[in-house]
Amino acid sequence: NDGAGTSARFDNPRGAAAGAGNTLYIADFDNHRIRKVTIDPANLTAAATQVSTIAGGSTAGHVNDATGTNARFNKPMGLAVSEDETTLYVADSGNHRIRAINLASTAVTTIAGSGTQGHADGAGTAAQFSIPSGLAVSGSILYVADNLNHRIRAIDLTSKAVTTIAGDGTAGYANGMAATARFRNPLDIAVSEDKKTLYIADANNHRIRAIDIASGTVRDIAGDGTRGNTNGIGTAARLANPTGIAVSAGTLYVTSGNLIRKLEYREVDP
Repeated sequence: NDGAGTSARFDNPRGAAAGAGNTLYIADFDNHRIRKVTIDPANLTAAATQVSTIAGGSTAGHVNDATGTNARFNKPMGLAVSEDETTLYVADSGNHRIRAINLASTAVTTIAGSGTQGHADGAGTAAQFSIPSGLAVSGSILYVADNLNHRIRAIDLTSKAVTTIAGDGTAGYANGMAATARFRNPLDIAVSEDKKTLYIADANNHRIRAIDIASGTVRDIAGDGTRGNTNGIGTAARLANPTGIAVSAGTLYVTSGNLIRKLEYREVDP
């Protein structure tokens, strides 16, 4: 249900991304829709907050269309807004595709993924994903947490070429060089403010991991691998299936075990 503030209804909302003009975009997972929340900064009340649907309908499917609400998604999860704030990227998890919404026209297109669940690098729709979950934009690169492939992927938004940048595809835990590192169901991803590091919510390893983009080195920054909700320094802390991650002014915010956790960090060489 669209409408003002608390009169609106969602069904298992997942990913969120901030856009231009006090706008928040929501991946409404079980409604198969992308919703827009418009906030009035001068009146921060539910009555002044408006919820609308910009793309997708109640039926799950894969349809591109010039009119967003005629398009179809299947359990959208991660969202990311382009740096010029003209495009919203969607991890369309049930379709194993990455989609794009033109925010001016609401036209929906597919930029990567064949729709067949699997793992393949390649150009655009020749590539394959397996439940793509989290997204993050850095310039002309879109990073993807490829959940059931246990990998981190990258899409060149100019050429649409898809590559694997970390993870060998086996569910597990290993740090080191990207090609031999292992993740276990990574769910979300964020880019550091200096654009040198990727932070990964490695859900079923109960850890926050970091990838140095230049060297490809994977390391831990929080969590000891045991499920829990203990505060502490770095790997002395414990996390419970971290599912969401965001960066703001030297702080990582993480959803973990029904809590919002805060990780303060400094950008240093790995």
